[in-house]
Amino acid sequence: MMWRGVVLAMVMLLMPATLAAQSATVPLRQLLDDASQRNRLPDSLISYRARVETEISTLLRREEGTEMVAAIEQVASSMKWNRAGGYEQRIGGYRTQQLSVNMSMLSLLQSGWLNPVLYGNRLRIRPQAANARPSPRGRTRVGRGDGSDTLPAIHPLATDRERYYRFTGGDTVVTMRAGDRVIPIVQVRVQPRTDLTQDVVLFDGDIALDASRGTLVRMRGHFVRRNGPRRSVGATFGDAVAFVEYENAERMGTYWLPARQRIELQAMLPLIGDGRAVIRIVSRFYDLEVNDTALSAATLAAQDSLRLASRRRLSYAPDDSLASYSAWRASIGLLSTGMHADDFDDIGPDRWRTTGPPRFDFSAPRASDVIHFNRVEGLFTGGGVKWTLRDRAPGVVVRANAGYAWAEQTVRGRVQVTRKRGPWTLEARGGRSLDNTNDFRVPLDSGNSFGAFFASLDPYDYVSRTSATAAVVRTLGVRRAIMRAEVGVADDRYSASNYVRSPIGGDAYRPNRGVDAGGYVRSAMLIEWHPDAAAEFVAPGIGARLSYERGDGTLSWQRMEARVSGRRPVGPFTAVARADVGQVIGNRIPSQQLFELGRYQSLPGYEDKEFAGSRAAAVRAGLLYISPFLRSPIRVTPRFWLPALSPGLSVGVQSGWTDAPTPAARASIDRLAVTDPTLLASWAPVARPTERIRASVTAGVRFFGGGVFVGGTRPVDHAAPWKMLVSFGQAW
Repeated sequence: MMWRGVVLAMVMLLMPATLAAQSATVPLRQLLDDASQRNRLPDSLISYRARVETEISTLLRREEGTEMVAAIEQVASSMKWNRAGGYEQRIGGYRTQQLSVNMSMLSLLQSGWLNPVLYGNRLRIRPQAANARPSPRGRTRVGRGDGSDTLPAIHPLATDRERYYRFTGGDTVVTMRAGDRVIPIVQVRVQPRTDLTQDVVLFDGDIALDASRGTLVRMRGHFVRRNGPRRSVGATFGDAVAFVEYENAERMGTYWLPARQRIELQAMLPLIGDGRAVIRIVSRFYDLEVNDTALSAATLAAQDSLRLASRRRLSYAPDDSLASYSAWRASIGLLSTGMHADDFDDIGPDRWRTTGPPRFDFSAPRASDVIHFNRVEGLFTGGGVKWTLRDRAPGVVVRANAGYAWAEQTVRGRVQVTRKRGPWTLEARGGRSLDNTNDFRVPLDSGNSFGAFFASLDPYDYVSRTSATAAVVRTLGVRRAIMRAEVGVADDRYSASNYVRSPIGGDAYRPNRGVDAGGYVRSAMLIEWHPDAAAEFVAPGIGARLSYERGDGTLSWQRMEARVSGRRPVGPFTAVARADVGQVIGNRIPSQQLFELGRYQSLPGYEDKEFAGSRAAAVRAGLLYISPFLRSPIRVTPRFWLPALSPGLSVGVQSGWTDAPTPAARASIDRLAVTDPTLLASWAPVARPTERIRASVTAGVRFFGGGVFVGGTRPVDHAAPWKMLVSFGQAW
C-alpha cells in the first residue's frame, strides 16, 4: 500500500515536543535517593549474552482508534554486552508478512536497537530518539564528539538528577509477581525542568520502582532535547514522537536486566487527518547468560572511557543461515499482541492529550476529508477544524469539516460533537455526504481515489445523503469489544456520474447505480468483538461484527449483517478466512440497501457487481505457504533495504450467494439500472440473483511475505477458462 511509505515519511519529518512539571515530595526524594544508589552499575556485573526476538510492525491508527497492521518483520538475533562498552547484535533469523511491497524497516536500524542496561548516570540512546541539529546544508545531524553512534541522555536516577528533572507521584503502589515473590511497584512521573539553559537530552515519562528494594523495573516515555535546535517546519503542523518502554526482570536474584523493550515511532499531520503512522518495534529477551566473559584488568580500568566511545555493532548471518533459521519462540505477530498506539497518549504531545486548557487545531478526521476523487464528485478538496475543550469540559470535542466537489459543483461537510468519559462516548453529528453503498467491504475501505484517477477503476456506487444522528458508544476492556447505538434522520438522493473515464484516460467507468430517493428515521445497533482483528490485516487474531439497521419513513427497511474474520499463522503456513451474511427486508426495499457481489466484491471470477439480492452470504478463505528460500532481506544500498523476496504458494476460495425471494426484492434489483426514458426499449437489468452458490478459486505464487500475488482465477461452479490475476495486498 502507498500509505506504508507515508508512515516512514511522517515519522522522520516531525520532531517531539516537551513538558514541564512539579517538584518531588520529601518521601519521594528519599525513595529516589535509595533508587539512585541501587542504580549504580554493579561491580560484579561484567557481561551477559542473550537471545532476542523482535517484531517490527508498520501500521496505521485510524481516527476512531482502529489499527491496521500492514507489515510485520520478525527478527531473531543474539546480543553480547560487557561493562567496558562492548556491544554486538547479530541477526540470525528473518521472516516477514506484508500487505504490500515497500522498504524494509531495517533501513531505519543501521545499528543495534536494543538498550543493554538501564544502570548508571547516563543512558545511551539512538539519535532518532532526540531532536536533531541543523547542519550547514540544512539537513539534520546530531552531534556526537565521542565517536559513539548513540547520544548520552541524563538518567532519571542519576546522582545529578535534581539539576534536570522534577518528580511527582510515588504514592501509588501496585504489585507484580516474579516467580514466588510479590513485588510492590511505585510509579513516579519524571518531567524535565523548565529552567535549563544547556543543550541536553532528557527523559520525559514514568519510571516504576520496586518499593521494597529501590530498583528500577520499568521506564516508559520519550526522550526530548532541551535548548537544542529550533523545531522543524514540519513539527509546526504535526507531531512525531519516539516512545520507549523498557522493562527489566530480576536475574540471578541480583541484577535487573532487560526482559522486554518497546520502541514506537508515531507521527500525525492533523491537516490531512487524525490518523497516525506508527512503526512499532517490540523485543523480548530469552536465555540470558550473565558474566559469560572475562575482562582484563586494563580493560576494566579504562571501562568508563571505553563505554563512552562504544558503538552498537549490528551484523547479519550469511544468507543461507538466515533462510534456514527455524528456532522461533513466538509466532509472527504474537509479541505485539495487546499493544495499541493509544498506550502513550497520556505522555504524548499536547495535541494528543485530553487534559489542559482548551485547544483549537486545523484538523480533518480523515485524509479523504481533505482530498479525494471519484466519478461522481470528481476532485473533492476540503479541510476541517477541531476544538478540544479538555479541562473546561472534560471529554468534549467539537469538529467541523467542509469541502467542494468540483465536477459535481456541490458543497459537502459535517459538524460533530463528542463527549467521552471513561468507556462511554456520546455523539451528535449532522451533515451532507456522498456515501459508499458497497457491501461486505474490507475494514477501512471508504473508496479508492488512486485507482479511480490513475487506473480509471471506480468499482463503487454512491448515494448523496443528508443526515443528523445521535449515538452512544460503549467500549469494553482495552478495545476488546465496542457496542454502538444510534438514531437520527436522513434523506437519500441520486447523484449521476460526472466523468465517463478518468481525466487522464483509461477504460470507461460504469454508471452510478440507481438510488431510491426519500427521507426516513434511521436507527441502528452495532457490536464489534476485537475490532482491530481481521483477515485483511497482518496481525493474527479473530474478530466479529453484528449490526442491525432500520429506516422508517418514505424509505422503509430493516437490515441485518454478521461477520467473522481472522488470521492465524501456523509454522510456515498462514490461514485467513472471512464469512459475511446479511438480509434486508421491507415492502419496498431501497435499491441502495441491496447486497451486491462480483469481481471486486468477493467473487473475482465474475463481473463487477454481477449479482444482487435482498439476502446474501460470502465466504472467503486462503492458505499461504512461505518457502524457506530467499528469506534474507535485500540490501539495495548501505542504508536501504527491501523485505525478503520470500516466495510462497497461495490458494484461495471465494464463494457467494444472493437471493431475491420477494417481488419487492426483485423490483428493487430492477431499479439499480439507471434508465434513460427515451431508451426504454433497450433497458436491461444490471444485476441478478446468483440462483445458486457461486464460487471461484485463485492459485498462484506470492512474493515479499504475501505482498504480491501472481497467478490465476476462475469460477468453479461452471466451465470457464483461467484468467490471469496480479494483485498487491490481500487477495483471496
